[in-house]
Amino acid sequence: MKRASRLRFLCLVVLLSVVSGCVKRPADLPALGRLETFGFDPASRLEDRITVIPPAMLNHYRDWDKRPDYAAYKPSDSDKALLMEYLRLLPPVYERTFKARCAGIYFVSGLMGNGITTWVIGPEDKVYFNITLNPAALKTGLSETLTKRERSCFIPRPGWDVKVDAGGKYKGLLYALLHEGAHGLDYAAGISPYCDDTMPKYYWPAESVSGSFFYKTWSDYSVPYKRSDFHGRDLITFYGLGGGPKIDITEAKYVYEGLKKSPFMSLYGSKSWAEDLAELATFAVLTGKLGQPYKVLIQYPDSLTTLEPMKGDAGARAGEALSLLEKIK
Repeated sequence: MKRASRLRFLCLVVLLSVVSGCVKRPADLPALGRLETFGFDPASRLEDRITVIPPAMLNHYRDWDKRPDYAAYKPSDSDKALLMEYLRLLPPVYERTFKARCAGIYFVSGLMGNGITTWVIGPEDKVYFNITLNPAALKTGLSETLTKRERSCFIPRPGWDVKVDAGGKYKGLLYALLHEGAHGLDYAAGISPYCDDTMPKYYWPAESVSGSFFYKTWSDYSVPYKRSDFHGRDLITFYGLGGGPKIDITEAKYVYEGLKKSPFMSLYGSKSWAEDLAELATFAVLTGKLGQPYKVLIQYPDSLTTLEPMKGDAGARAGEALSLLEKIK
């Protein structure tokens, strides 16, 4: 998940890095933007990087989300084993990139949402990443996890509901790992034109791996072309962030009719090209490699409608997005 300016204290770095139209290397980075802060050892086992979140990072999330109740969660051996089991269900490029560029995987109890991925700058100006996950996903089923996310978009009303069917085989951790992992790969390899607008421009990819892929749909990071936009998209929020929810669930019919005609895999994927990539790759793996369903069920007082995004334009884009990730060396 990319939160709007979630690393606000780094935005000053972005401003300082642009002088007279020229993008210059930042003179310094805050501690949470530097790899040495996390004691990264490229020779270490990935399992050993699944650990307790550093206090400074936890405090940052507490402050930013105004959630002093956020608590560090210490993953058990069984938690680590499940994460590694799920990671190895994914295309090999995920584990390969995690081993090379993931500085740490952490858990925060009470986290709003399923996860957050943040950038870190290492030697030779290479981009690394950290992933912070919600430990609830270790116990909650995948369909329930995605349903909770979808429902958080809407102001509830009796007789109306939204559910997601993604099968009953896996825990929500699978979604969190797929989605946040795609962001990590994007940071490390420069798949999208730039993955995060809080990252100093100096570290943006000189040329994205995706070529024109995103510019067929997006005019800028979070601005789709009019032909790709749909009713209510600009009001979409999740988990109460951004002052949401802002859409009454009685409007869900029109929102999902718009999504169905759009190139996006989900409401979440329509927020920016970074989320677009993460959702496309996630559901390409989930429905393709892992053979699970992906259906959004919209319950009205007198009827039920089912949306299957993989059967629309998003399905073709999903395959292309996953192929971009799999090209990472």
